Amino acid sequence: MQITLIGVHQRNTPVTVRERLAFNLYELPDALLALRRYVDEGIILSTCNRVEVCAVTHNGVAGDEALKTFLVEQRGVDQALFAPSLYVYHNEAVVRHLYRLAAGLDSMVLGEDQIVGQVKEALAIAHAAGAIGPVLHRVLHGALAAGKRARTHTGIATGHVSVVSVAIDAMRQYPDFLKRGRALVIGAGHIAELTLKHLLAEGCSAITIINRTEARADALAQRYGVAWRPWGDLEDALAASDIVVSCTSAPGIVLSRQMVERAAAGRSTPLLLFDLAVPRDIDQGVAEIPGVYLHDVDALEPICRTNRALRAAEAERAETIIEGEVAKFMEWWAVQQAVPTIRALRKRAEDIRDAEIRRALARCPELSPQQRETVIALSTAIINKLLHEPIVALRDPEASGELLTAVRRLFNIDDTAVYTSANMT
Repeated sequence: MQITLIGVHQRNTPVTVRERLAFNLYELPDALLALRRYVDEGIILSTCNRVEVCAVTHNGVAGDEALKTFLVEQRGVDQALFAPSLYVYHNEAVVRHLYRLAAGLDSMVLGEDQIVGQVKEALAIAHAAGAIGPVLHRVLHGALAAGKRARTHTGIATGHVSVVSVAIDAMRQYPDFLKRGRALVIGAGHIAELTLKHLLAEGCSAITIINRTEARADALAQRYGVAWRPWGDLEDALAASDIVVSCTSAPGIVLSRQMVERAAAGRSTPLLLFDLAVPRDIDQGVAEIPGVYLHDVDALEPICRTNRALRAAEAERAETIIEGEVAKFMEWWAVQQAVPTIRALRKRAEDIRDAEIRRALARCPELSPQQRETVIALSTAIINKLLHEPIVALRDPEASGELLTAVRRLFNIDDTAVYTSANMT
């Protein structure tokens, strides 16, 4: 059995590549069903910073090759597009990666907690699609618990801990805009709501929300006491705004260069655009328009580097906590690797015992029912005593894979035994 994860990240993969690989929420259920054709368990995590596919495979299936093929076929891209920046992890490295991820240690903004909601959402969608099994269930719930512990016992989550808060830092480069400017938020999801909270906290009161689903825009606007407009008013709302934060899950461009050019015409003040979506919502050509300043998630990286440097000591403390939690999972994992072999070993021994008991009892027809039960009980006790020490050794987390292989070979046990949830303890 093998746990495999492949992915691309904002650190080494430009947004032009990430957006080609990204999955929006509406695509995930069908994508997960397709993923199950390649693997036994699977989950997809697609955010503005990363696209990752994690899976469990068995029977000698090469997980990384299966997942690469899945990405190529699902996203309609050549593997050469993402191969140079792809990272691949197996088993313990996957567990460590996911535990660090849930703690915010692998995020663009060190310690950010938005990833917790994203992991929970990905987990819920994978459950609903029937893609999650016992291994990934344990890994991901363990990751969420470990991440919570790291945040609770260190200062890693203090201060600005989200992409939105970093965007607010960038807005502060333009004096008075936050308090006196008119802000437009395009979208009504988690990032949009977080943006509203930050803008209101900064004293920005002239805020408008626009979303394709007007009911969601209306509900969010009422919750925070701001205005909303129908999607058909997008261009007018853009022209009437000074700060625009776009964070939809649309598969294509929401604000075209032509729309922004018309909105910027005749302005005496800058137009600040923040594109927090992947795939991107805003045509990159708008950066060439005089008086228009565009920031996407990659452009915010310099602020994030400063953030990480300030929290280096807290990050080290969080890493220590994560390593302890990873070790606990790997102890459980070592036992699970042995479970199919232990079950097969016991069955092999019992099959031999049953065959010999039948032959022996057939030669002793004079035995009473009580005597027959005594013989059967004796044979069961012998089997249990003989198997006790080998089973204890196989369950030892320190046992090597060589021991499992030797036992399988010695007792002629198929080492590609079918993996099912019943095998997990």
